[in-house]
Amino acid sequence: MNLFLPVPVLLPLVTAIALFLVRHHQKIQERLSNASLAVNLAFALSLLSATAGGNIFIHRMGMWPFPFGIILAADRLTGTMVVLAAAIVAACTLFAQGYLSTNQRREVFHPLIHFQLMGIQGAFMTGDLFNLFVFFEVMLISTYALLAFYYNLDQLEVALKYTFLNLVASAMFLVGISFLYAQVGTVNMADLSVKIRELGPQPLMVVTAFIFLFVFSMKAALFPMHLWLPSAHSISPTHIGAVLAGVLVKVGIYSIIRCAWLIFPGPFKVLQPMIMTIALVTIVWGALGTLPQRSLKRILAYSTINQLGYIAFGVALLSPLGMTAAIFYIVSHAFLKSSMLLGAGLNQKLTGTVDLDEMGGMMAKAPYASALMLVGFLSLAGIPPLSGFFSKLFLLQAGFTQGAYLATGLALLMGVISLYYNFTTYQRMAWGTGGNEAREAPATMYSSVSFLASFAVIFGIGAAWLYEWSHLVASQITRPELYINAMRNAL
Repeated sequence: MNLFLPVPVLLPLVTAIALFLVRHHQKIQERLSNASLAVNLAFALSLLSATAGGNIFIHRMGMWPFPFGIILAADRLTGTMVVLAAAIVAACTLFAQGYLSTNQRREVFHPLIHFQLMGIQGAFMTGDLFNLFVFFEVMLISTYALLAFYYNLDQLEVALKYTFLNLVASAMFLVGISFLYAQVGTVNMADLSVKIRELGPQPLMVVTAFIFLFVFSMKAALFPMHLWLPSAHSISPTHIGAVLAGVLVKVGIYSIIRCAWLIFPGPFKVLQPMIMTIALVTIVWGALGTLPQRSLKRILAYSTINQLGYIAFGVALLSPLGMTAAIFYIVSHAFLKSSMLLGAGLNQKLTGTVDLDEMGGMMAKAPYASALMLVGFLSLAGIPPLSGFFSKLFLLQAGFTQGAYLATGLALLMGVISLYYNFTTYQRMAWGTGGNEAREAPATMYSSVSFLASFAVIFGIGAAWLYEWSHLVASQITRPELYINAMRNAL
């Protein structure tokens, strides 16, 4: 498997170039794009299977010795995140083929989505911080273009805001890398782990860790760097919003996890109260932000902020039990929220609106589409036996077990508000009195939403299995010496 680690980076890159060359042949472009996404998903599943036994695979580009050169690494967490990215991007691309009209620059969409996938998967697989920055930029540049390529003024405004905020974060990322290199002389994650541990939590190292927390919180839409997300979700094309919610923000969460357990374990212990505060404020802000909204997409956007706060809460516990709950939540939420945003896009295609009052009565107009959204809202509300119930259960269990009673109690209270806004939103959508009649939508849109929504049921019924896998992932993450030894001993 070591030799094949570049595939998740090179396959999307080569495909994107090829798709640009055949951009004037729409059918060929779509078939090539779909074929590449299928191969990418198959490889991601094989990578997940290969890492399941605990193996950590390392590929040294150019055969440079440790800790120099470009290094790709894959452990259980990497395998999990690459599968999430491959599956969700494939479903969203299939959805877009029915969602986009012929005059919406479809020929531009396919190359950009593969460039974006290259950046996402590269970020999950890189073994050093500088190349994490490079893959972040590849991912973000593609996202800037995808947010703006319809030339709609509202979308262009969102793209400009998103670009500006991420340029600030990227500049801070480089500052953080510079601080690190000046202090320890390396950017390799495993080498950083060893050298930072030797230095201890010195004040300058804590400041450096805070810079990275700030940068990755911006990517993960955590308070107070979350302000870009509601507009990006509600105004951007539906399939792009689904990738943002399901995958892109998880790249930020993934990076925080690597910092907490591999790169900055000591400084993050010092920063733990701040991280917990950020998580709790994000939970509260997201829950309360849903209440005055009328747009279905905007409600789902604030709901995403709320759910990201819960994931950050699990990470902030800085314990194996909290990490297990966070991994379970990441996997469950990625599929669930992507399905719901695509479902909102499906309803928009059927009714021509995302306004809940105009959309009302969907259960009578389009019962299957409404049923798909019902699964999502019940899961988000935490109703058993769907995956959302177990996500919150395991997270609250981790918090109470660790003795974080006040913080966990607040998270539980916000769960009650989540229950309220999910039920009232669905009631307005399914049984309201909207005047718009339902139109037709392509079968590819229904199949994409159905595929992603099914995991709310699968991960609910199979919660014990997913929890066991999350425990295996967490047990490897929380033992950084395994990653360090694999990196050092790589041939």
